[in-house]
Amino acid sequence: MERRPGVAYRRPNGDPSRFVVEAGGEPRLDADALPQTDWLEATAEADRERLRSALDDGTVDVTYRLAIGDDQTWVRECGRRDESGDVVGYLLPASERAERRRRLERERERLEEFASVVSHDLRNPLSVAVGNVELAKEFEGEAADERLDRAHDALDWMDDLISDLLTLAREGRSVEETATVDLRSVVDAAWRTVGSGPEVALVVDGPLPAIECDRSRLRQALENLFRNAIEHGAPGDCSPSELPGDVGADDDAAPGPFADDGNGDVAPRDASLRIFVGTLPGGFYVADDGPGIEPSEREAVFEPGHTTADDGTGFGLAIVERIAEAHGWSVSVTERRGGGARFEFEGVDVVDEAGSAESDRGGVTSESGGSPTE
Repeated sequence: MERRPGVAYRRPNGDPSRFVVEAGGEPRLDADALPQTDWLEATAEADRERLRSALDDGTVDVTYRLAIGDDQTWVRECGRRDESGDVVGYLLPASERAERRRRLERERERLEEFASVVSHDLRNPLSVAVGNVELAKEFEGEAADERLDRAHDALDWMDDLISDLLTLAREGRSVEETATVDLRSVVDAAWRTVGSGPEVALVVDGPLPAIECDRSRLRQALENLFRNAIEHGAPGDCSPSELPGDVGADDDAAPGPFADDGNGDVAPRDASLRIFVGTLPGGFYVADDGPGIEPSEREAVFEPGHTTADDGTGFGLAIVERIAEAHGWSVSVTERRGGGARFEFEGVDVVDEAGSAESDRGGVTSESGGSPTE
């Protein structure tokens, strides 16, 4: 009998986490080196949903990235569901053509995403601007000025939306060059850009580690998270650009005034919103004590264009997710203990687990050694 290429497999009940090797024989894939437990965890985060969807269909033909040993390899899975409900088929190395096709599919998805925004989201404020300019021609004095102000606001919103769209287009899903970076220094730089003041305060919970990343893209992700927290949690008449504080301060400036609240927390005085940054095993988190995110909204918040703010573009968190995926990390949102939103970054290449002593740099940290604020 002629041996078919690939590794023959069976997935009981079509479970994406289970993969039973039935026969090897593919010289380009070592069957013994394939993940023995939790196949889905070994699949690249960005490809997991595509694998799940393919297994839900009767016929499976999907290309994705799989961690085999220390390497990530493109594989192609071809199979079908049998009478018992199991998925049976063959796992093969993905050819360069298959990988190229998948890249083109991603580019097409992004183009469709941008076309949707341009055709809908940009058209609305453009109509508002045009309508108010036309009305301004019919009025005089303050009435005309009011209409022109409304048109100006609509154009400002369009400018923000176009900037976010261009950022999303340029982020891509890969990072070409990384370096070992002190996470605390990036947090401080992002905070200075966003701005701070008595209404909003940053709490860095303990020393932060050094991580392997693209510094500029991580800084942008942190800026977007800080702005998102402020837009949804700061006083109604306060926006990131309006916050007084230390924008442009020197690198050693402390984030703001803090005091022990008597419960072991390091708490800012007179702050209506606190934003927290701390460590996780193999990652870090950014949280706040604002209103939080409803459980039903937590998956949707990363979708391009999704926003609950009247003046939001809906692309800030989509950019955060894209930056995380480009690094090979995962980002998820949950509820902070005590109330508020908490964004967790996992799968981060932590170079220095213990972190460096930040007290020498003038930063503010929790003295508990844990996460009392979280």
